[in-house]
Amino acid sequence: MTIRSLLFLFAFSASVSAQAPGVPIFDQSREGLKKENIHIGREASALLENGHILTLESVKEAMENPEAVKVPLKKATMRVLEPAAIAKKAQASIYRVGWAYLCPHCDHWHTNLGGGYAVSDDGVLATCAHVVDPEGIKMRKGCLVAVSHTGQVFPVTKIHAYHDQMDAALVRIDSETKGLALNDQVSPGDAAFCLSRPLKQGKYFTRGIINRFYWNSNKRGKDESSLEALGYLKMNVSSRWAPGSSGSPVLDQFGNVIGHVATIKALGNNAKKDKESFITLHSATPARGVMALMQP
Repeated sequence: MTIRSLLFLFAFSASVSAQAPGVPIFDQSREGLKKENIHIGREASALLENGHILTLESVKEAMENPEAVKVPLKKATMRVLEPAAIAKKAQASIYRVGWAYLCPHCDHWHTNLGGGYAVSDDGVLATCAHVVDPEGIKMRKGCLVAVSHTGQVFPVTKIHAYHDQMDAALVRIDSETKGLALNDQVSPGDAAFCLSRPLKQGKYFTRGIINRFYWNSNKRGKDESSLEALGYLKMNVSSRWAPGSSGSPVLDQFGNVIGHVATIKALGNNAKKDKESFITLHSATPARGVMALMQP
């Protein structure tokens, strides 16, 4: 066998075993995404028939009058994990949260899902307020669902907290979950990891650092520890995300949640027609605010 043949065989064997055992491979093909959407729609339709799920008709009332509950805070861990271990830990606790619905124009199920993460072992998930809000989604029938990393579809049955300014909400699914601890003792320069689904790119893991903490309004009052003030507290990180990532957890080097994805904004020279972008700001809702919602 020639050297060229040996090199070819080595390259081929590397290509078919390009990931460690047990590492999931996301089906990013058009057919794969279509099958996933059909599955979620079929499950959502069955959940609607069975009831006990927040629907387009009931969610507004639940947003305005959430069923407040005290969620025990898990103790943050302080053992440094390898990035691969952080991704694995996050995967077991993250969900896709949002709407499965029928639009006014067809009978095919659609989805509008962001991210979310378990904060308890009994089904409490944290996510963005705007992920829960159906405003702007054209639907004639729909329901609020949470989809696990294995594809299991759960009905969202309650809203325990909803804070529009903070862009945070606590919702419940009737299932055991693997709650993540939250950590607000972090500083600029600390590591920031994110596992999310930007622009339908599934299981996308990225790392960066905390850039800064900032207030985005001067209306926060004198007590900066109040829930009202914490609604204006934000955090920039250099971890990357995009639409579809909203509500996904941002984690530290120990695998604790330090916040969740909220917004993305490109800044540049708006005087030019091409609106040249100089910097893209990735803003998160810090863990401190979510912790306050968990302790009403």
